[in-house]
Amino acid sequence: MKNINEEYFMQTTELDENLQLAENESVDDASNDSYPSFEEKRELLGQTKIVKQTWSIQEIYQKIKSRQLDLSPEYQRNVIWKRDKQTAFIESLFMGIIVPPIYVVEIPGQDVLENNYYEVVDGKQRLTTVMEFLQDKLLLSTKHLEYYSDWFGGRTFYEIKDNFQTQVSELLSSVLDIYVITANSPEFTKYDIFSRLNKGAEKLKVNEIRRAIYRSPILEKIDKFVQENLESPTKCTRYNNLFTGNDIKRYEDYGRFYASLSYYVNSDIENGVVVGYNSRPRDMINRTLQEIQNKQNKINDNDLEKILEGTLILLEVLKNTSGRDYILNACIPYIVSQEEDLLEKISIIASDEEMLESLNKSAGTTSNVNKRLLRVKQLLSNNEE
Repeated sequence: MKNINEEYFMQTTELDENLQLAENESVDDASNDSYPSFEEKRELLGQTKIVKQTWSIQEIYQKIKSRQLDLSPEYQRNVIWKRDKQTAFIESLFMGIIVPPIYVVEIPGQDVLENNYYEVVDGKQRLTTVMEFLQDKLLLSTKHLEYYSDWFGGRTFYEIKDNFQTQVSELLSSVLDIYVITANSPEFTKYDIFSRLNKGAEKLKVNEIRRAIYRSPILEKIDKFVQENLESPTKCTRYNNLFTGNDIKRYEDYGRFYASLSYYVNSDIENGVVVGYNSRPRDMINRTLQEIQNKQNKINDNDLEKILEGTLILLEVLKNTSGRDYILNACIPYIVSQEEDLLEKISIIASDEEMLESLNKSAGTTSNVNKRLLRVKQLLSNNEE
């Protein structure tokens, strides 16, 4: 076992700034005390374990077949290599060429009696190609084989196996380097690793990475809520009016629910403060999801339902309102205990001069976020002083 290795850094030197700073990009407040310092980041890095293993092609096949290795976690795309590229990769394996390493993340079982399993983070196309070939689903393209066209061209695995047993045996016993991001690695660095490794033509976005990393019964209920709204004939029209097809494709709807959950959990209504916000909304949301995963924060089903449904209602009534999400973030902490009053006064809140003033410049700073939270409280209590 070793800490993050130099090979990882060689492959991940370019930081995807848009991804890393997604929700923080419009915030210019210098106050970010809760965001890890460089020293704290290095400490988290030291706790991060990436274990180098070697798995044979045959072992990889067995892991996929037994569902110990998942090639298609929900955050992975379904883009498949064309046959020319698949053929070239299989030929590389027959040639014994060293191929780039595969990265997987270790996922703990539901309880202590269940084994951990793995999800592929980087290398899906290579592993999918191996699986299709060994399942006799890939016909190797004659014109794209540079060394074995006369042997393997126009043939599938079983046809090749019958005639070239030695070469097939060598292929099945050949090994790939597999880097395992262990289950107990800190979520902060695990999140960063995901964003750095997913640097294809279409990068993973912040909420796709969140769905990959954070797991808990609460997040499963959010997933169920989303699916019900997408699939229900009576609910899907409203849902699709609130979120565009691209929003849904990139899980921005999940991001909105994650944000609502985070602002609800972290808002100190009595003092008018969003605790731990510090002008870093992305990091506050990530921390909240991690705390929920670690069972440090518990939300009962009834409150969760009110938060999720309340988010949709507020999106609907604030649809054409400037600064809609900022206002929604300030309102959502009151949705559980004061839903009726909140919805009755939402138009007053959305048009309030102090609320609008807080949106004019640097709307995402800590001071303006706290100002809006307190102002909603004042308007709900009819205390406008």
